[in-house]
Amino acid sequence: MSDKEIKNSKKRKGILIFLALVFIFTGLGYGAYYYLYSRFYESTDNAYVKQNIVYVTPQISGIVEEINVHETQYVKKGELLARLDNRDLKLSFQKAKATLASTVRAVSKLYKERELAYSSLKLTKIGLQKATDDLKRKKYLKKFKAVSQEVYQDYKYAYDKALQNQDIAKKKIDELNAILKTNKIYDNPQIKQASVLVEQSYLNLARSDILAPKDGIIAQKRLSSGEYVRLSSALFAIVPTNGFWVDANFKETQLRHIKIGQSVKLYSDIYGKSVEFSGKVEGINPGTGSVFSLLPAQNATGNWIKIVQRIPVRIKLKQEELLKHPLHVGNSMQVKVDIHNQKGDIYSRAKSKPKKSSLYMYKDAILKAKNIVSQIIKQNI
Repeated sequence: MSDKEIKNSKKRKGILIFLALVFIFTGLGYGAYYYLYSRFYESTDNAYVKQNIVYVTPQISGIVEEINVHETQYVKKGELLARLDNRDLKLSFQKAKATLASTVRAVSKLYKERELAYSSLKLTKIGLQKATDDLKRKKYLKKFKAVSQEVYQDYKYAYDKALQNQDIAKKKIDELNAILKTNKIYDNPQIKQASVLVEQSYLNLARSDILAPKDGIIAQKRLSSGEYVRLSSALFAIVPTNGFWVDANFKETQLRHIKIGQSVKLYSDIYGKSVEFSGKVEGINPGTGSVFSLLPAQNATGNWIKIVQRIPVRIKLKQEELLKHPLHVGNSMQVKVDIHNQKGDIYSRAKSKPKKSSLYMYKDAILKAKNIVSQIIKQNI
């Protein structure tokens, strides 16, 4: 073997040894990285920002008269978004108020008639007592022929008339009691019925103003001026500016060590690695995404291919971080869960009290309607 061949052979051995060392150190490095770091984290880029979108629907049907907002505009709870034509509703409200006023006057008259009937009953009792006493005296005198039969008969007629007057007064009171039922005018059924009509007509009038049920940004506007809208139509979609979370869809093979309460690091495609969001695992869905899809997969078929399923994991974000770096619904996120802490549960077993959150915007209208009813009754009693 020549010197050149020996030299080349040594060179090849050196290269092979170098490559072997590279592979060995690479393997050792990866092993050390996995053992010391990687095995304590689960990550995925199949994650998206979610939010409870609020859809605004009208509570009465009508023609759109004006629109006061546009898409991407920030609105506050109770702000006027649009108004429906309310001219007919105003007329109905005026008619209901007039009906209540006339009903109160009619019922109030009956209460006064009942008071008068009780007074009349007292007078008839006095008259009957006098007629009874006179008749007893005349009957006694008649035994001694001190009064004539004709005079006695006149007193007998007077007694019968007084008895009949008392019976008429009692029947009049019974008739009025049957109509009025109660001593309180506010509890009268006729007035209650007329009051409900006033409240309903006022509430319908208030509902012609379409209000924002929550603070947020207008994401969709689905109406135009002059358009006729119905009860079931969604006119606006509002995205609240707080309460965002992330649904991270992990493979089922990654879920073994993911527990509720574990810390999470997140990165958005908007800001890249320059902005790191912090979060916590808030819950793990009890089923895979395919189970709850519109058309669930049917695996009990002749030809079956195993597919690794994904399970949504809900991650709570920090509001203070979102204020500095806002996110949008549907943003893609990169998620890395720190699985060092294994004390949490897979499913939440804590009994949490439901948060009271009402989107109803017309409580003030009901209170105002009741005040209007009270004023009308007081003015017409």
